[in-house]
Amino acid sequence: MIKMQTVLIAADNSGARYMQCIKPLGGFNRKTSYCGDVIKVCVKRLKLIRKVKRSQLCLALIARTRKHIIKKDGLKTKFGTNAAILLNAKKKVLGTRIVGAVSHSLRQKRFLKFLLMSGYKVY
Repeated sequence: MIKMQTVLIAADNSGARYMQCIKPLGGFNRKTSYCGDVIKVCVKRLKLIRKVKRSQLCLALIARTRKHIIKKDGLKTKFGTNAAILLNAKKKVLGTRIVGAVSHSLRQKRFLKFLLMSGYKVY
């Protein structure tokens, strides 16, 4: 569950290290977002090799959340960190690799390219 002002870790190699959620997108007066949702973020800290600048506004796709996800069969999935993947304005990936696990809910939201780029998926 990601709200405004939540700090996220970058799950790709776009050059951002930490980013902060500015606004959850996808609905009128929406307060929270979950795995597979697109949000607007501001880049806070950078790595040495980077494709983005500090305080740049970008779109991001939520890959992992610390809040558990309950599926229809009763299975609960929980990650250790909040992480997101940076996107450009056309919702394409800025980086070339995705680091760490991604949630299986990306398949339900039709983000199949992100599942193929990631190392492993958590069902």
